[in-house]
Parts: sequence; structure tokens; C-alpha cells
Amino acid sequence: MSLVYAAAMGHAPGITAWVEAAPTAQKDALYAGFAELHAGIEAAKPDALFVFTSEHWANFFLDHVSAFCIGRGDHFVGPVEPWLKVAKSRIPGAPDLANALIAECMASDMDPGFGDEMSFDHGTMVPLHFLTPSMNIPIVPIMINTLMAPQPTARRCLALGRAAGRVAMRSSKRIGVIATGGMSHDPGEIKHGWIDSDFDKRFLAQMEAGDLEALGDYSTTSLMAAGAGALELLAWISLAGALDEAVGKVRGRTLAYEAVEPWATGIGAMSFSTAQVMMA
Repeated sequence: MSLVYAAAMGHAPGITAWVEAAPTAQKDALYAGFAELHAGIEAAKPDALFVFTSEHWANFFLDHVSAFCIGRGDHFVGPVEPWLKVAKSRIPGAPDLANALIAECMASDMDPGFGDEMSFDHGTMVPLHFLTPSMNIPIVPIMINTLMAPQPTARRCLALGRAAGRVAMRSSKRIGVIATGGMSHDPGEIKHGWIDSDFDKRFLAQMEAGDLEALGDYSTTSLMAAGAGALELLAWISLAGALDEAVGKVRGRTLAYEAVEPWATGIGAMSFSTAQVMMA
């Protein structure tokens, strides 16, 4: 069928766990952006979602780290954090779609990890809480290693996204694509609490313009200059690759951006409307 929905948003745990800590104006601006993303997904009615995301030692540790890991289970559970203030849920999977993506990656000289069991932490559950609160849309989680060196390159993530875009366009289903993570933050590191708004706004402008050259030029070092957590923007870069492959150059629209100091994170929300995607 087609790629009918695309969006990107942050997943800082404070968005749900420490709501009262944020200045009201910032919280309200972000929540309004998230509500617009939810309205878009309701209108698009996707049958399934590719979710480019990352985890925080919920599934993998020092015994195994994959650059990419695709979840192909028939369901997933989360959140693992009891304090997140997001209800424990069982989220349906889309094994057929996941297997199609794994096969496409392997045919494209990429060898992703994959798993039939996966638990979600805030990195996936916070966005799903806002975008699909009923937790009723089947998803294919695509975990990107942002925790341990060596992380995949931005260009490798563009290639991963392109593989997802090809699968979406060949599928008989209406497919949505979501990217979660970032923006600038340095959790538990030397610059914890510092937010680089200039970096965030430059990255948002590049996503808005669909500037794949600029996005592909990011290195691990240049992303980490905005904090270790900025590596999560590899998920956004993957989404850009999926859009480029499926529909050509599509411009994004920033719905909200706030540097929320009590949540120690720069948080963005961006849409790629159904009309844009379908007309591109």
C-alpha cells in the first residue's frame, strides 16, 4: 500500500514521570504538539507502525549488543519502569512485517539482530503513550544501539530507514513510521542537565528540509557534542531515510521544541503530514 504517517518526538522520562517539575508553559507547548501527532495518527489509520527507537539496558547488556535489533514478537510489554506513570501494557507486534524488514536488510547487505521477546522502557513507551494511547496498533520496534561504542553511523541508519521504506511501499498494509529519542541531553554524564538548544534547532531545521546530506554527515563525535543522549537522534535520521526511499523528499514541520531544564533534555515533536507524504 503506502507509507501513510510519519512523526518524530522525544522520549524523556520526565515527560510523564515528572510532569509537575516542568514550567507549565513548556509542558503545555509540548503536550499540544504531542496531541497534534496523536490526531494525525488517528486520521491516517495505519495498520502497523515501524518504530525507530532505543533502549536503556532493558533488553541488552554487556553480553550482547547489536547495532540494530528488530522485534518480531507477536506482542511486547512495557514499561519496565514502575515509576514512569505509564500503565503497564501489552502492545501487539507485527511479525510478518518484521520478518519482511529483516529479509530486506539481509538482502541489502545489512545483518540486523532480531528478537521474539522484547520489553520496552521509556524510550518506546512514552511516545506510544501519547501517540497510540490505546496501545492497539501493531508495531515493529527497531532498536538502535546508542549506548555502547561502536554505534552505527548516520549513513548506516539512513540505509536502515531506506530498507524500512521499501518494505512499507511493498506491503499491502497502511504503514506508519515513528522515530523516538533525543534531543540534546547528557544523562548521568559530566554535562548532565546541560541542553544545547542551538544544536537542537539546527538539527530540526535539517529534518524539516529533508537534508539527507547534512543528516548523513553526522558522526558519533558530532552528535555526542550535544550530549551522549543526542545519539538517539539516529532514530530520526533513520526515519528520514524511510521517507526518502518511500516518497522522495518530504518536508517536516516542527510542532514543538522546548529545552526543559527540570527534565534535563531538549525535546522536539515533528510531523510529516499524511497529505505531504501521499503527495510527495
